[in-house]
Amino acid sequence: MQDNKRRSTNIEWTEHTWNPFVGCSIHTAGCTNCYAMKQANRIQAFGTIPHYQGVTRHVNGHAVWTGKLNRSSDRAMNKPLTIHGSSMIFVNSMSDFFHENADDSWRLEALAIMRRCPQHTFQILTKRPENIGPFLLRTGESFPNNAWVGVTVEHDKTAHRIDTLRNVSAAVRFISFEPLIGSVGDIDLTGMHWAITGGESGPRCRPCNPQWVRDIADWCELYDVPLFHKQWGHYQNNPLVVERGKSHAEAKVADPIGKGGSLVDGAHIKQWPIAQRDLLQRTPIGQ
Repeated sequence: MQDNKRRSTNIEWTEHTWNPFVGCSIHTAGCTNCYAMKQANRIQAFGTIPHYQGVTRHVNGHAVWTGKLNRSSDRAMNKPLTIHGSSMIFVNSMSDFFHENADDSWRLEALAIMRRCPQHTFQILTKRPENIGPFLLRTGESFPNNAWVGVTVEHDKTAHRIDTLRNVSAAVRFISFEPLIGSVGDIDLTGMHWAITGGESGPRCRPCNPQWVRDIADWCELYDVPLFHKQWGHYQNNPLVVERGKSHAEAKVADPIGKGGSLVDGAHIKQWPIAQRDLLQRTPIGQ
């Protein structure tokens, strides 16, 4: 991974974001406080990036997605071609690559760019894995070897996405348990290569019970899946506060890395898939 000076995002498990298209819609409970929704609304209000127009609106004083998706400018579409060296690139931080309103032509264009950039690793994360198979079938496409494919699971009601992902052929299949807003219950991680956990952040963040993260860590250990715990989201979720009675200020001193800290029982869990273990040691933001 590149040093912090060459990164263009504070998302700890990647280095750059890339949006071939923008816009989305609320799909499940994990979408309610989506950071991208607020960010897109601000960009739309500035009016300086045309492809953000119409993707959000205000409802009861809050920005929400309209469901309108727009292809990004050619410059934005071709961003990976301008990134020097080898990098981790999170695809569609401002949308969902498999959103039902995205044109297949946009996805095909993006996949072609991924193939033109074998030096990069592309992380495709979706809440709509049921759309992957039909897309691949109707287009005759497949994922390039440098594409990781993942699903978001925010609680037990969306854990079925793991089963759908298991049937996807990809170099790395991963799960983002973020925002973790409920127990995921008993999960089968067969065929998974990586897991990320994180509590929800922001002014309206919902609770994340530390035990939910520990349970996922236990499942990861059972299935030999590397785990990356990103953050607690808010110090109200941090076990130093919840379980040991420390104040938010005390917890921030003891556990300063990540929003709300990121220590799990005194340790930082920042593991990576086997596909990345032969690369340079990674330095989390803030260290």
